[in-house]
Amino acid sequence: MDDRAIDGIFLGCLDNLPPVSSKIVRIFTSSTFTDMSMERNALMEEVYPRIKDFCREKHGLEFQVVDMRWGVRDEATDDHMTTDLCMREIENCQRLSMGPNFVVSNTLI
Repeated sequence: MDDRAIDGIFLGCLDNLPPVSSKIVRIFTSSTFTDMSMERNALMEEVYPRIKDFCREKHGLEFQVVDMRWGVRDEATDDHMTTDLCMREIENCQRLSMGPNFVVSNTLI
């Protein structure tokens, strides 16, 4: 794919996309578990459902979100395994997703 096609995709032009090998768009949402909870909740409640509908209705894709606030057991945080678990999930998103696979939430100071 040439640079003009990629620029067009970033501008929202989704015509003439190359064939995809996956029908999944799976993203990992990253921030600390305690910060950005309001923003992450807004993404889960307001934004992600709309993206899921768009992916399904317009492109026949399955949209999945990985948010490690849910699913990391206390034992994992006690054993300092959280980073390893997050890195494995990022790798899974990169492997499974046909497109974007990572969202970073950041606090502005």
